[in-house]
Amino acid sequence: MLCLKNARIFDGISFIKKKNIIISEGTIKDLSNRKINKNINKEIDLKENIIAPGFIDIQLNGGGGAFFNETPTQAALLKISRAHILHGTTSFLPTLITDDYSKIPLAVQTINKCISEKMPGILGIHFEGPFISKEKNGIHAKQFIRTPSLEEIKLMTSLKNCKTLITIAPEIMGSDQIKSLLKKNITIFAGHTNASFNQMNNAFDLGIKGVTHLFNACSQFGSREPGVVGAFLLNDKAWCGIIADGLHVSFDSLRLAFKIKNRNKFILVSDTMAPFGTNMKNFFINDNEIFVRDGKYVNSDGTLAGAALSIYEAFKNLIKNKLVSLEEALPMTSTNAAECLEIDGSHKHSMMRGRILPGFAADLVVLDKSNLKIKNVIQSGKIIF
Repeated sequence: MLCLKNARIFDGISFIKKKNIIISEGTIKDLSNRKINKNINKEIDLKENIIAPGFIDIQLNGGGGAFFNETPTQAALLKISRAHILHGTTSFLPTLITDDYSKIPLAVQTINKCISEKMPGILGIHFEGPFISKEKNGIHAKQFIRTPSLEEIKLMTSLKNCKTLITIAPEIMGSDQIKSLLKKNITIFAGHTNASFNQMNNAFDLGIKGVTHLFNACSQFGSREPGVVGAFLLNDKAWCGIIADGLHVSFDSLRLAFKIKNRNKFILVSDTMAPFGTNMKNFFINDNEIFVRDGKYVNSDGTLAGAALSIYEAFKNLIKNKLVSLEEALPMTSTNAAECLEIDGSHKHSMMRGRILPGFAADLVVLDKSNLKIKNVIQSGKIIF
């Protein structure tokens, strides 16, 4: 057993009084202020630094030189995981963006293998497309945007014992198709969508749970048509991912959104691509060459192609720009995502994340109490550094 002592524990909801975190077999066994027992074979004194749940990224395309669309393999996921765990991301949904149909069975096969072999950090999959709007495609290749077939839906919803998130444009799918997806016990977000305010409200009523990268690739708030953004901000139950790099969304726009909406409904996402953690200068999305320039990924037309930051950097941006308090920012890195995916303990599930509580995965990040630099990362009870 491992004991972490003298930490300032943020349990996912709030800071709690000094307790020891007891870890056994990759799981948090106990939180206790009792005297450490003889079964503890290792102790770490955290010297009153902050310990929080490991970061969860629900929209992660690549890193370490690997791009999941290009190589939907376990080897690629291992590279991606290694690049991001150094920045506190202990679990994620590998994200497959709009592509040729042939990529989907490969991705499903890979995720099935990861789950069956209990590969650390893999929670399931996020299909970002291909059932999206050609008007709001962003960097997604228009030639692969399509309406769903029964075969494709069956394949994309076939994964077991993990989480599946699918981003769709609700205006291109019928209500019956959306309902059939939801019956498969998956999570649906709206994204790359030009839905009207009414269409988005109807989608939320059907059971669509949130919005992918709010403010980006969706209909905006207007004086006469509030669009997807307005529908989200007025819906108390809806979640959203946000890319807090200051490039995809103005920090002042985020500040306004945080004032309007319950801050526990915002989830930091990286939307990061292959160059993260490397010295790569360019990469390709299909035949579209993407360049690494001034801390962002853009094509020759200047269109943003994912983001060039980690969850940790997004978290630091919130703090640096004084958009939210530390107690509000930390849940956006982990707990909110876990609650949205229903792996926060509120539903019975084998992969509980996002809280520091007995029975949860021992995925933890230690932050310096003075400057919030990452000092340690623990994944499944294993000290990564």
